[in-house]
Amino acid sequence: MIEIPAGSFRMGSDAGLAGEAPVHTVDISTFWMDSTEVAAAQYSVCVNDGGCTTPAQRPGCNFGLEERASHPINCVDYAQAAAFCGWAGKRLPTEAEWEKAARGPNDERRFPWGDDDPNLYLISFPEARLLNYSNIVGETLPVDQHPDGASPYGVHNMAGNVMEWVADWYDPDYYATSPGRDPSGPLSGEQRVARGGHFLATREVVTVTVRNRTQPTTRDPILGFRCARTLPPP
Repeated sequence: MIEIPAGSFRMGSDAGLAGEAPVHTVDISTFWMDSTEVAAAQYSVCVNDGGCTTPAQRPGCNFGLEERASHPINCVDYAQAAAFCGWAGKRLPTEAEWEKAARGPNDERRFPWGDDDPNLYLISFPEARLLNYSNIVGETLPVDQHPDGASPYGVHNMAGNVMEWVADWYDPDYYATSPGRDPSGPLSGEQRVARGGHFLATREVVTVTVRNRTQPTTRDPILGFRCARTLPPP
């Protein structure tokens, strides 16, 4: 896990998609974030230990496939993601924590690596240099791939591969009333937030500010997660 130090940053975008405005300053306490998405092999340990239930198993899902053990676990719903993090002595990150880990301190960058358009860094098939997106590969890749696209804190794959469950309920107007310190989202809702792009996403939706509203029961190949902690890991 990577320590994300306490401090403020500018969250949101006034030029982004629905729900990303207004830009507002948020002060976040120190927390720790997984450096990579949770891998299928890690999730399998939790299932074998009785702490997690089996994800969906259909084309594109990684659970139980030896050749995809290092790929992100996907096809898990919100409750399954939260259960794994609890089993591991962690929790899902808040939406604000996720964005700070992706964006860095006091930096209104558009992508985890900066403002450079990812389309400028496309290499010939089968992969881009910075992230797994735009159906270039058409499936997930290992969680530690694309180190050049890591965030300022060294957190990997926050723009592509799979979008990630976070703890918050979704409200398109929440930013207008969000508390200035450690916001944890609305108290209730019908949809949850998932953050980041995924292997099918276009460049418009791999930014650090995009907010995906997702039914909590969704189990999809483009959807995974990573965990966070309030206290230092043991």
